[in-house]
Amino acid sequence: MPELKYPSETFPGPPGVTIDVPETWAPVRVGGTLLSCRRVESDQGFAPNVVIRGFQRTSDFTMRHALQELRGFVAQQQDGHVDEPFELELGEVPFVGVNVSWVDEQIGTIVQIHLFAGSRRGRIVDLIQATGSVGGGDAQSAYAEVQQVLRTIRVAS
Repeated sequence: MPELKYPSETFPGPPGVTIDVPETWAPVRVGGTLLSCRRVESDQGFAPNVVIRGFQRTSDFTMRHALQELRGFVAQQQDGHVDEPFELELGEVPFVGVNVSWVDEQIGTIVQIHLFAGSRRGRIVDLIQATGSVGGGDAQSAYAEVQQVLRTIRVAS
């Protein structure tokens, strides 16, 4: 009987991801993520954080679909807003990014930076979604810190 294995050439796992974080940040285990981290201490009750998820989608999936899914989520939030998408390259990997925000009744304003990168492998698209989040009274001052962490993303196939 043939043996099927994961990960393998037939069923490869998601791409590897590496980021650099400040000394004041620590890893956090969050289900459904490839990796996640947050600032250890936050004066405002909402710790700036970064989560990176990996998805496999069918070959017809595009970055436009990823942005549409995100717009759908934000549209359901109080005062949800989606900025214009932008493009950047991190470690020679092209990303599409977009900033979103909404108001949470307990936290206040939440701002997120979403970065998407995808690569096609046959009939599959490997999608990396990195999300940096800031919120509450600390949102404006923490934004640059989260942005700097996101700039260190390195994706390895």
